[in-house]
Amino acid sequence: MKKRLALVVEDNPPERDMIAGWLRLEGFQVETAVDYRAAVAALASIRPDIICCDISLPRESGLELVEHVRGNPATEWIPILVMSERHSPEDMAQAEHVGANAYLKKPFSRERLEKYVSALLDGPHSSRPSVRRLRR
Repeated sequence: MKKRLALVVEDNPPERDMIAGWLRLEGFQVETAVDYRAAVAALASIRPDIICCDISLPRESGLELVEHVRGNPATEWIPILVMSERHSPEDMAQAEHVGANAYLKKPFSRERLEKYVSALLDGPHSSRPSVRRLRR
C-alpha cells in the first residue's frame, strides 16, 4: 500500500520538525517547505494527500498559499489544514473564505493533529469539509 504524502509548510524549524515527526509516526511520507515559495516549488513536482500550513509565513502568507492551491486545477482537490496562533473568528472566517478545509489552533497536541488529519482524509466529509465543521 502506498504511503500517504503530507506537505508541511512551517517556517519555525522546531514546529516543522515536530509536525513532520508526528505525521511520520502516523505512517505518512512527509515533505516540508519553509515558506510560500518553497511550497509552490514543491507542488510543481509532488501531489500531497494533505497540506498542513502555518498561516504566518515570511513574505506571502499561508492564506495566499491556500488561494494558490485552490486556484490551480491540478491541486484544488488537496485538503488543507491551516494552523495558527491567531484564534479570532475573523481569522477563521478568512481561512474558510480562501478555501482552507480546517483550522487548527496552536499550540496543539499530536492527538489533535491526528484527529484533524484523519477527519480530512478519511471522515464522512473528506471530499472538502469546511473550517466550521472541524472547529473546536
